[in-house]
Amino acid sequence: MVDEQGKILDVTDRKNFDQNDLEVYEGIICPGFINAHCHLELSYMKGKISEKRGMIQFIMDVIDFRNGFTVSLEEESLEIIYDSIRKAEAEMFENGIVAVGDISNDDYTFDFKSRSKLRYHTFVECFGFYPEKAENYFAHSRKIFEEAQKKNLNASITPHAPYSVPPELMKTIFSFKENQIAIFSYHNQESEAENEFFRKGTGDFVKLFEHFNLPLSIFHRTGKNSLESVLPYFPKNKKMLLVHNTVSTDGDFKIANSEYLQFAAKGERLYFCTCPNANLYIEGRLPDYSIWKNYTNQICIGTDSYASNHQLSILEEMITIWKHVPEVSLDQLIQWSTLNGATFFDWDQNLGSIEKGKTPGLNLITSLNVQLLHLKGDSKVQRLA
Repeated sequence: MVDEQGKILDVTDRKNFDQNDLEVYEGIICPGFINAHCHLELSYMKGKISEKRGMIQFIMDVIDFRNGFTVSLEEESLEIIYDSIRKAEAEMFENGIVAVGDISNDDYTFDFKSRSKLRYHTFVECFGFYPEKAENYFAHSRKIFEEAQKKNLNASITPHAPYSVPPELMKTIFSFKENQIAIFSYHNQESEAENEFFRKGTGDFVKLFEHFNLPLSIFHRTGKNSLESVLPYFPKNKKMLLVHNTVSTDGDFKIANSEYLQFAAKGERLYFCTCPNANLYIEGRLPDYSIWKNYTNQICIGTDSYASNHQLSILEEMITIWKHVPEVSLDQLIQWSTLNGATFFDWDQNLGSIEKGKTPGLNLITSLNVQLLHLKGDSKVQRLA
């Protein structure tokens, strides 16, 4: 039973009702989806970035395109950005998404978020390569963070990725007092080249530094993979969402979890987010999901951005996982796309599960194998509430 605002009044058996009082649907009803990782502000890049050229080329293409497009923004360019944000958000709503963990490097999305039907947490992404400029990089992010606060948006300043945030900047971010109750997001192990760069200081990431005229002397290899190198800087009593994890091994998952083990009594602190269609778009490969299903309470799903995806649909991400790893059950996929994200973002008092008193949104998944509880390639989602 649901009221006009979508609040769950009761969950009970259909035999307790007269058949004439029931709305009957064919398919599976699940809570609204949580898009745990998105870059809404990059929606104007739809179709602009070439596919399957690898992570390093993707990073260079995105930065070059963004810099070229925004270097001298005029009214026409701003309207393109705003119109693409408007359309992308409408698409997420239609695809049954009720809440989003969204990355922001600018304030383009803030007006939309402040009046949105969707719930947001904004990760103001901080990065910069020169250790001696850590305070300057952070000051820029803090200005964006304060703009988010003016719009009454939930936000935190978060590090971008291991190669773009030196230890000095990590320490500045995590010591920011207004981040003390925050949750964090972090791009992790998106390519083999990332681990090689940390272990040996060699490989394709050298091209990235050369492309942006960055001296290699500012980077210091650790002899370890990227995740193990940065874990000591993460605040273990806060929630951290590691995003992509494309080449993460079971050993990486175990090492990361061991760092957070002492806080396990307070609930999960470390979560892993996958964006499978972005992985295929960028590198033409997926993570090893045979590992992921062993950490099912810590997994979230995201869409990434239109720079690396053809659509913003959590169901399409679920279908991609199922196609490649059918042993991941539909129950697990629904948990990854609903409850886990709600729990990570502390939205689970109202979102993530169908329980009395919650207003989680209701999605109907159709065109599936109900007997075997399997998705199909043409499975669809319809927003019911």
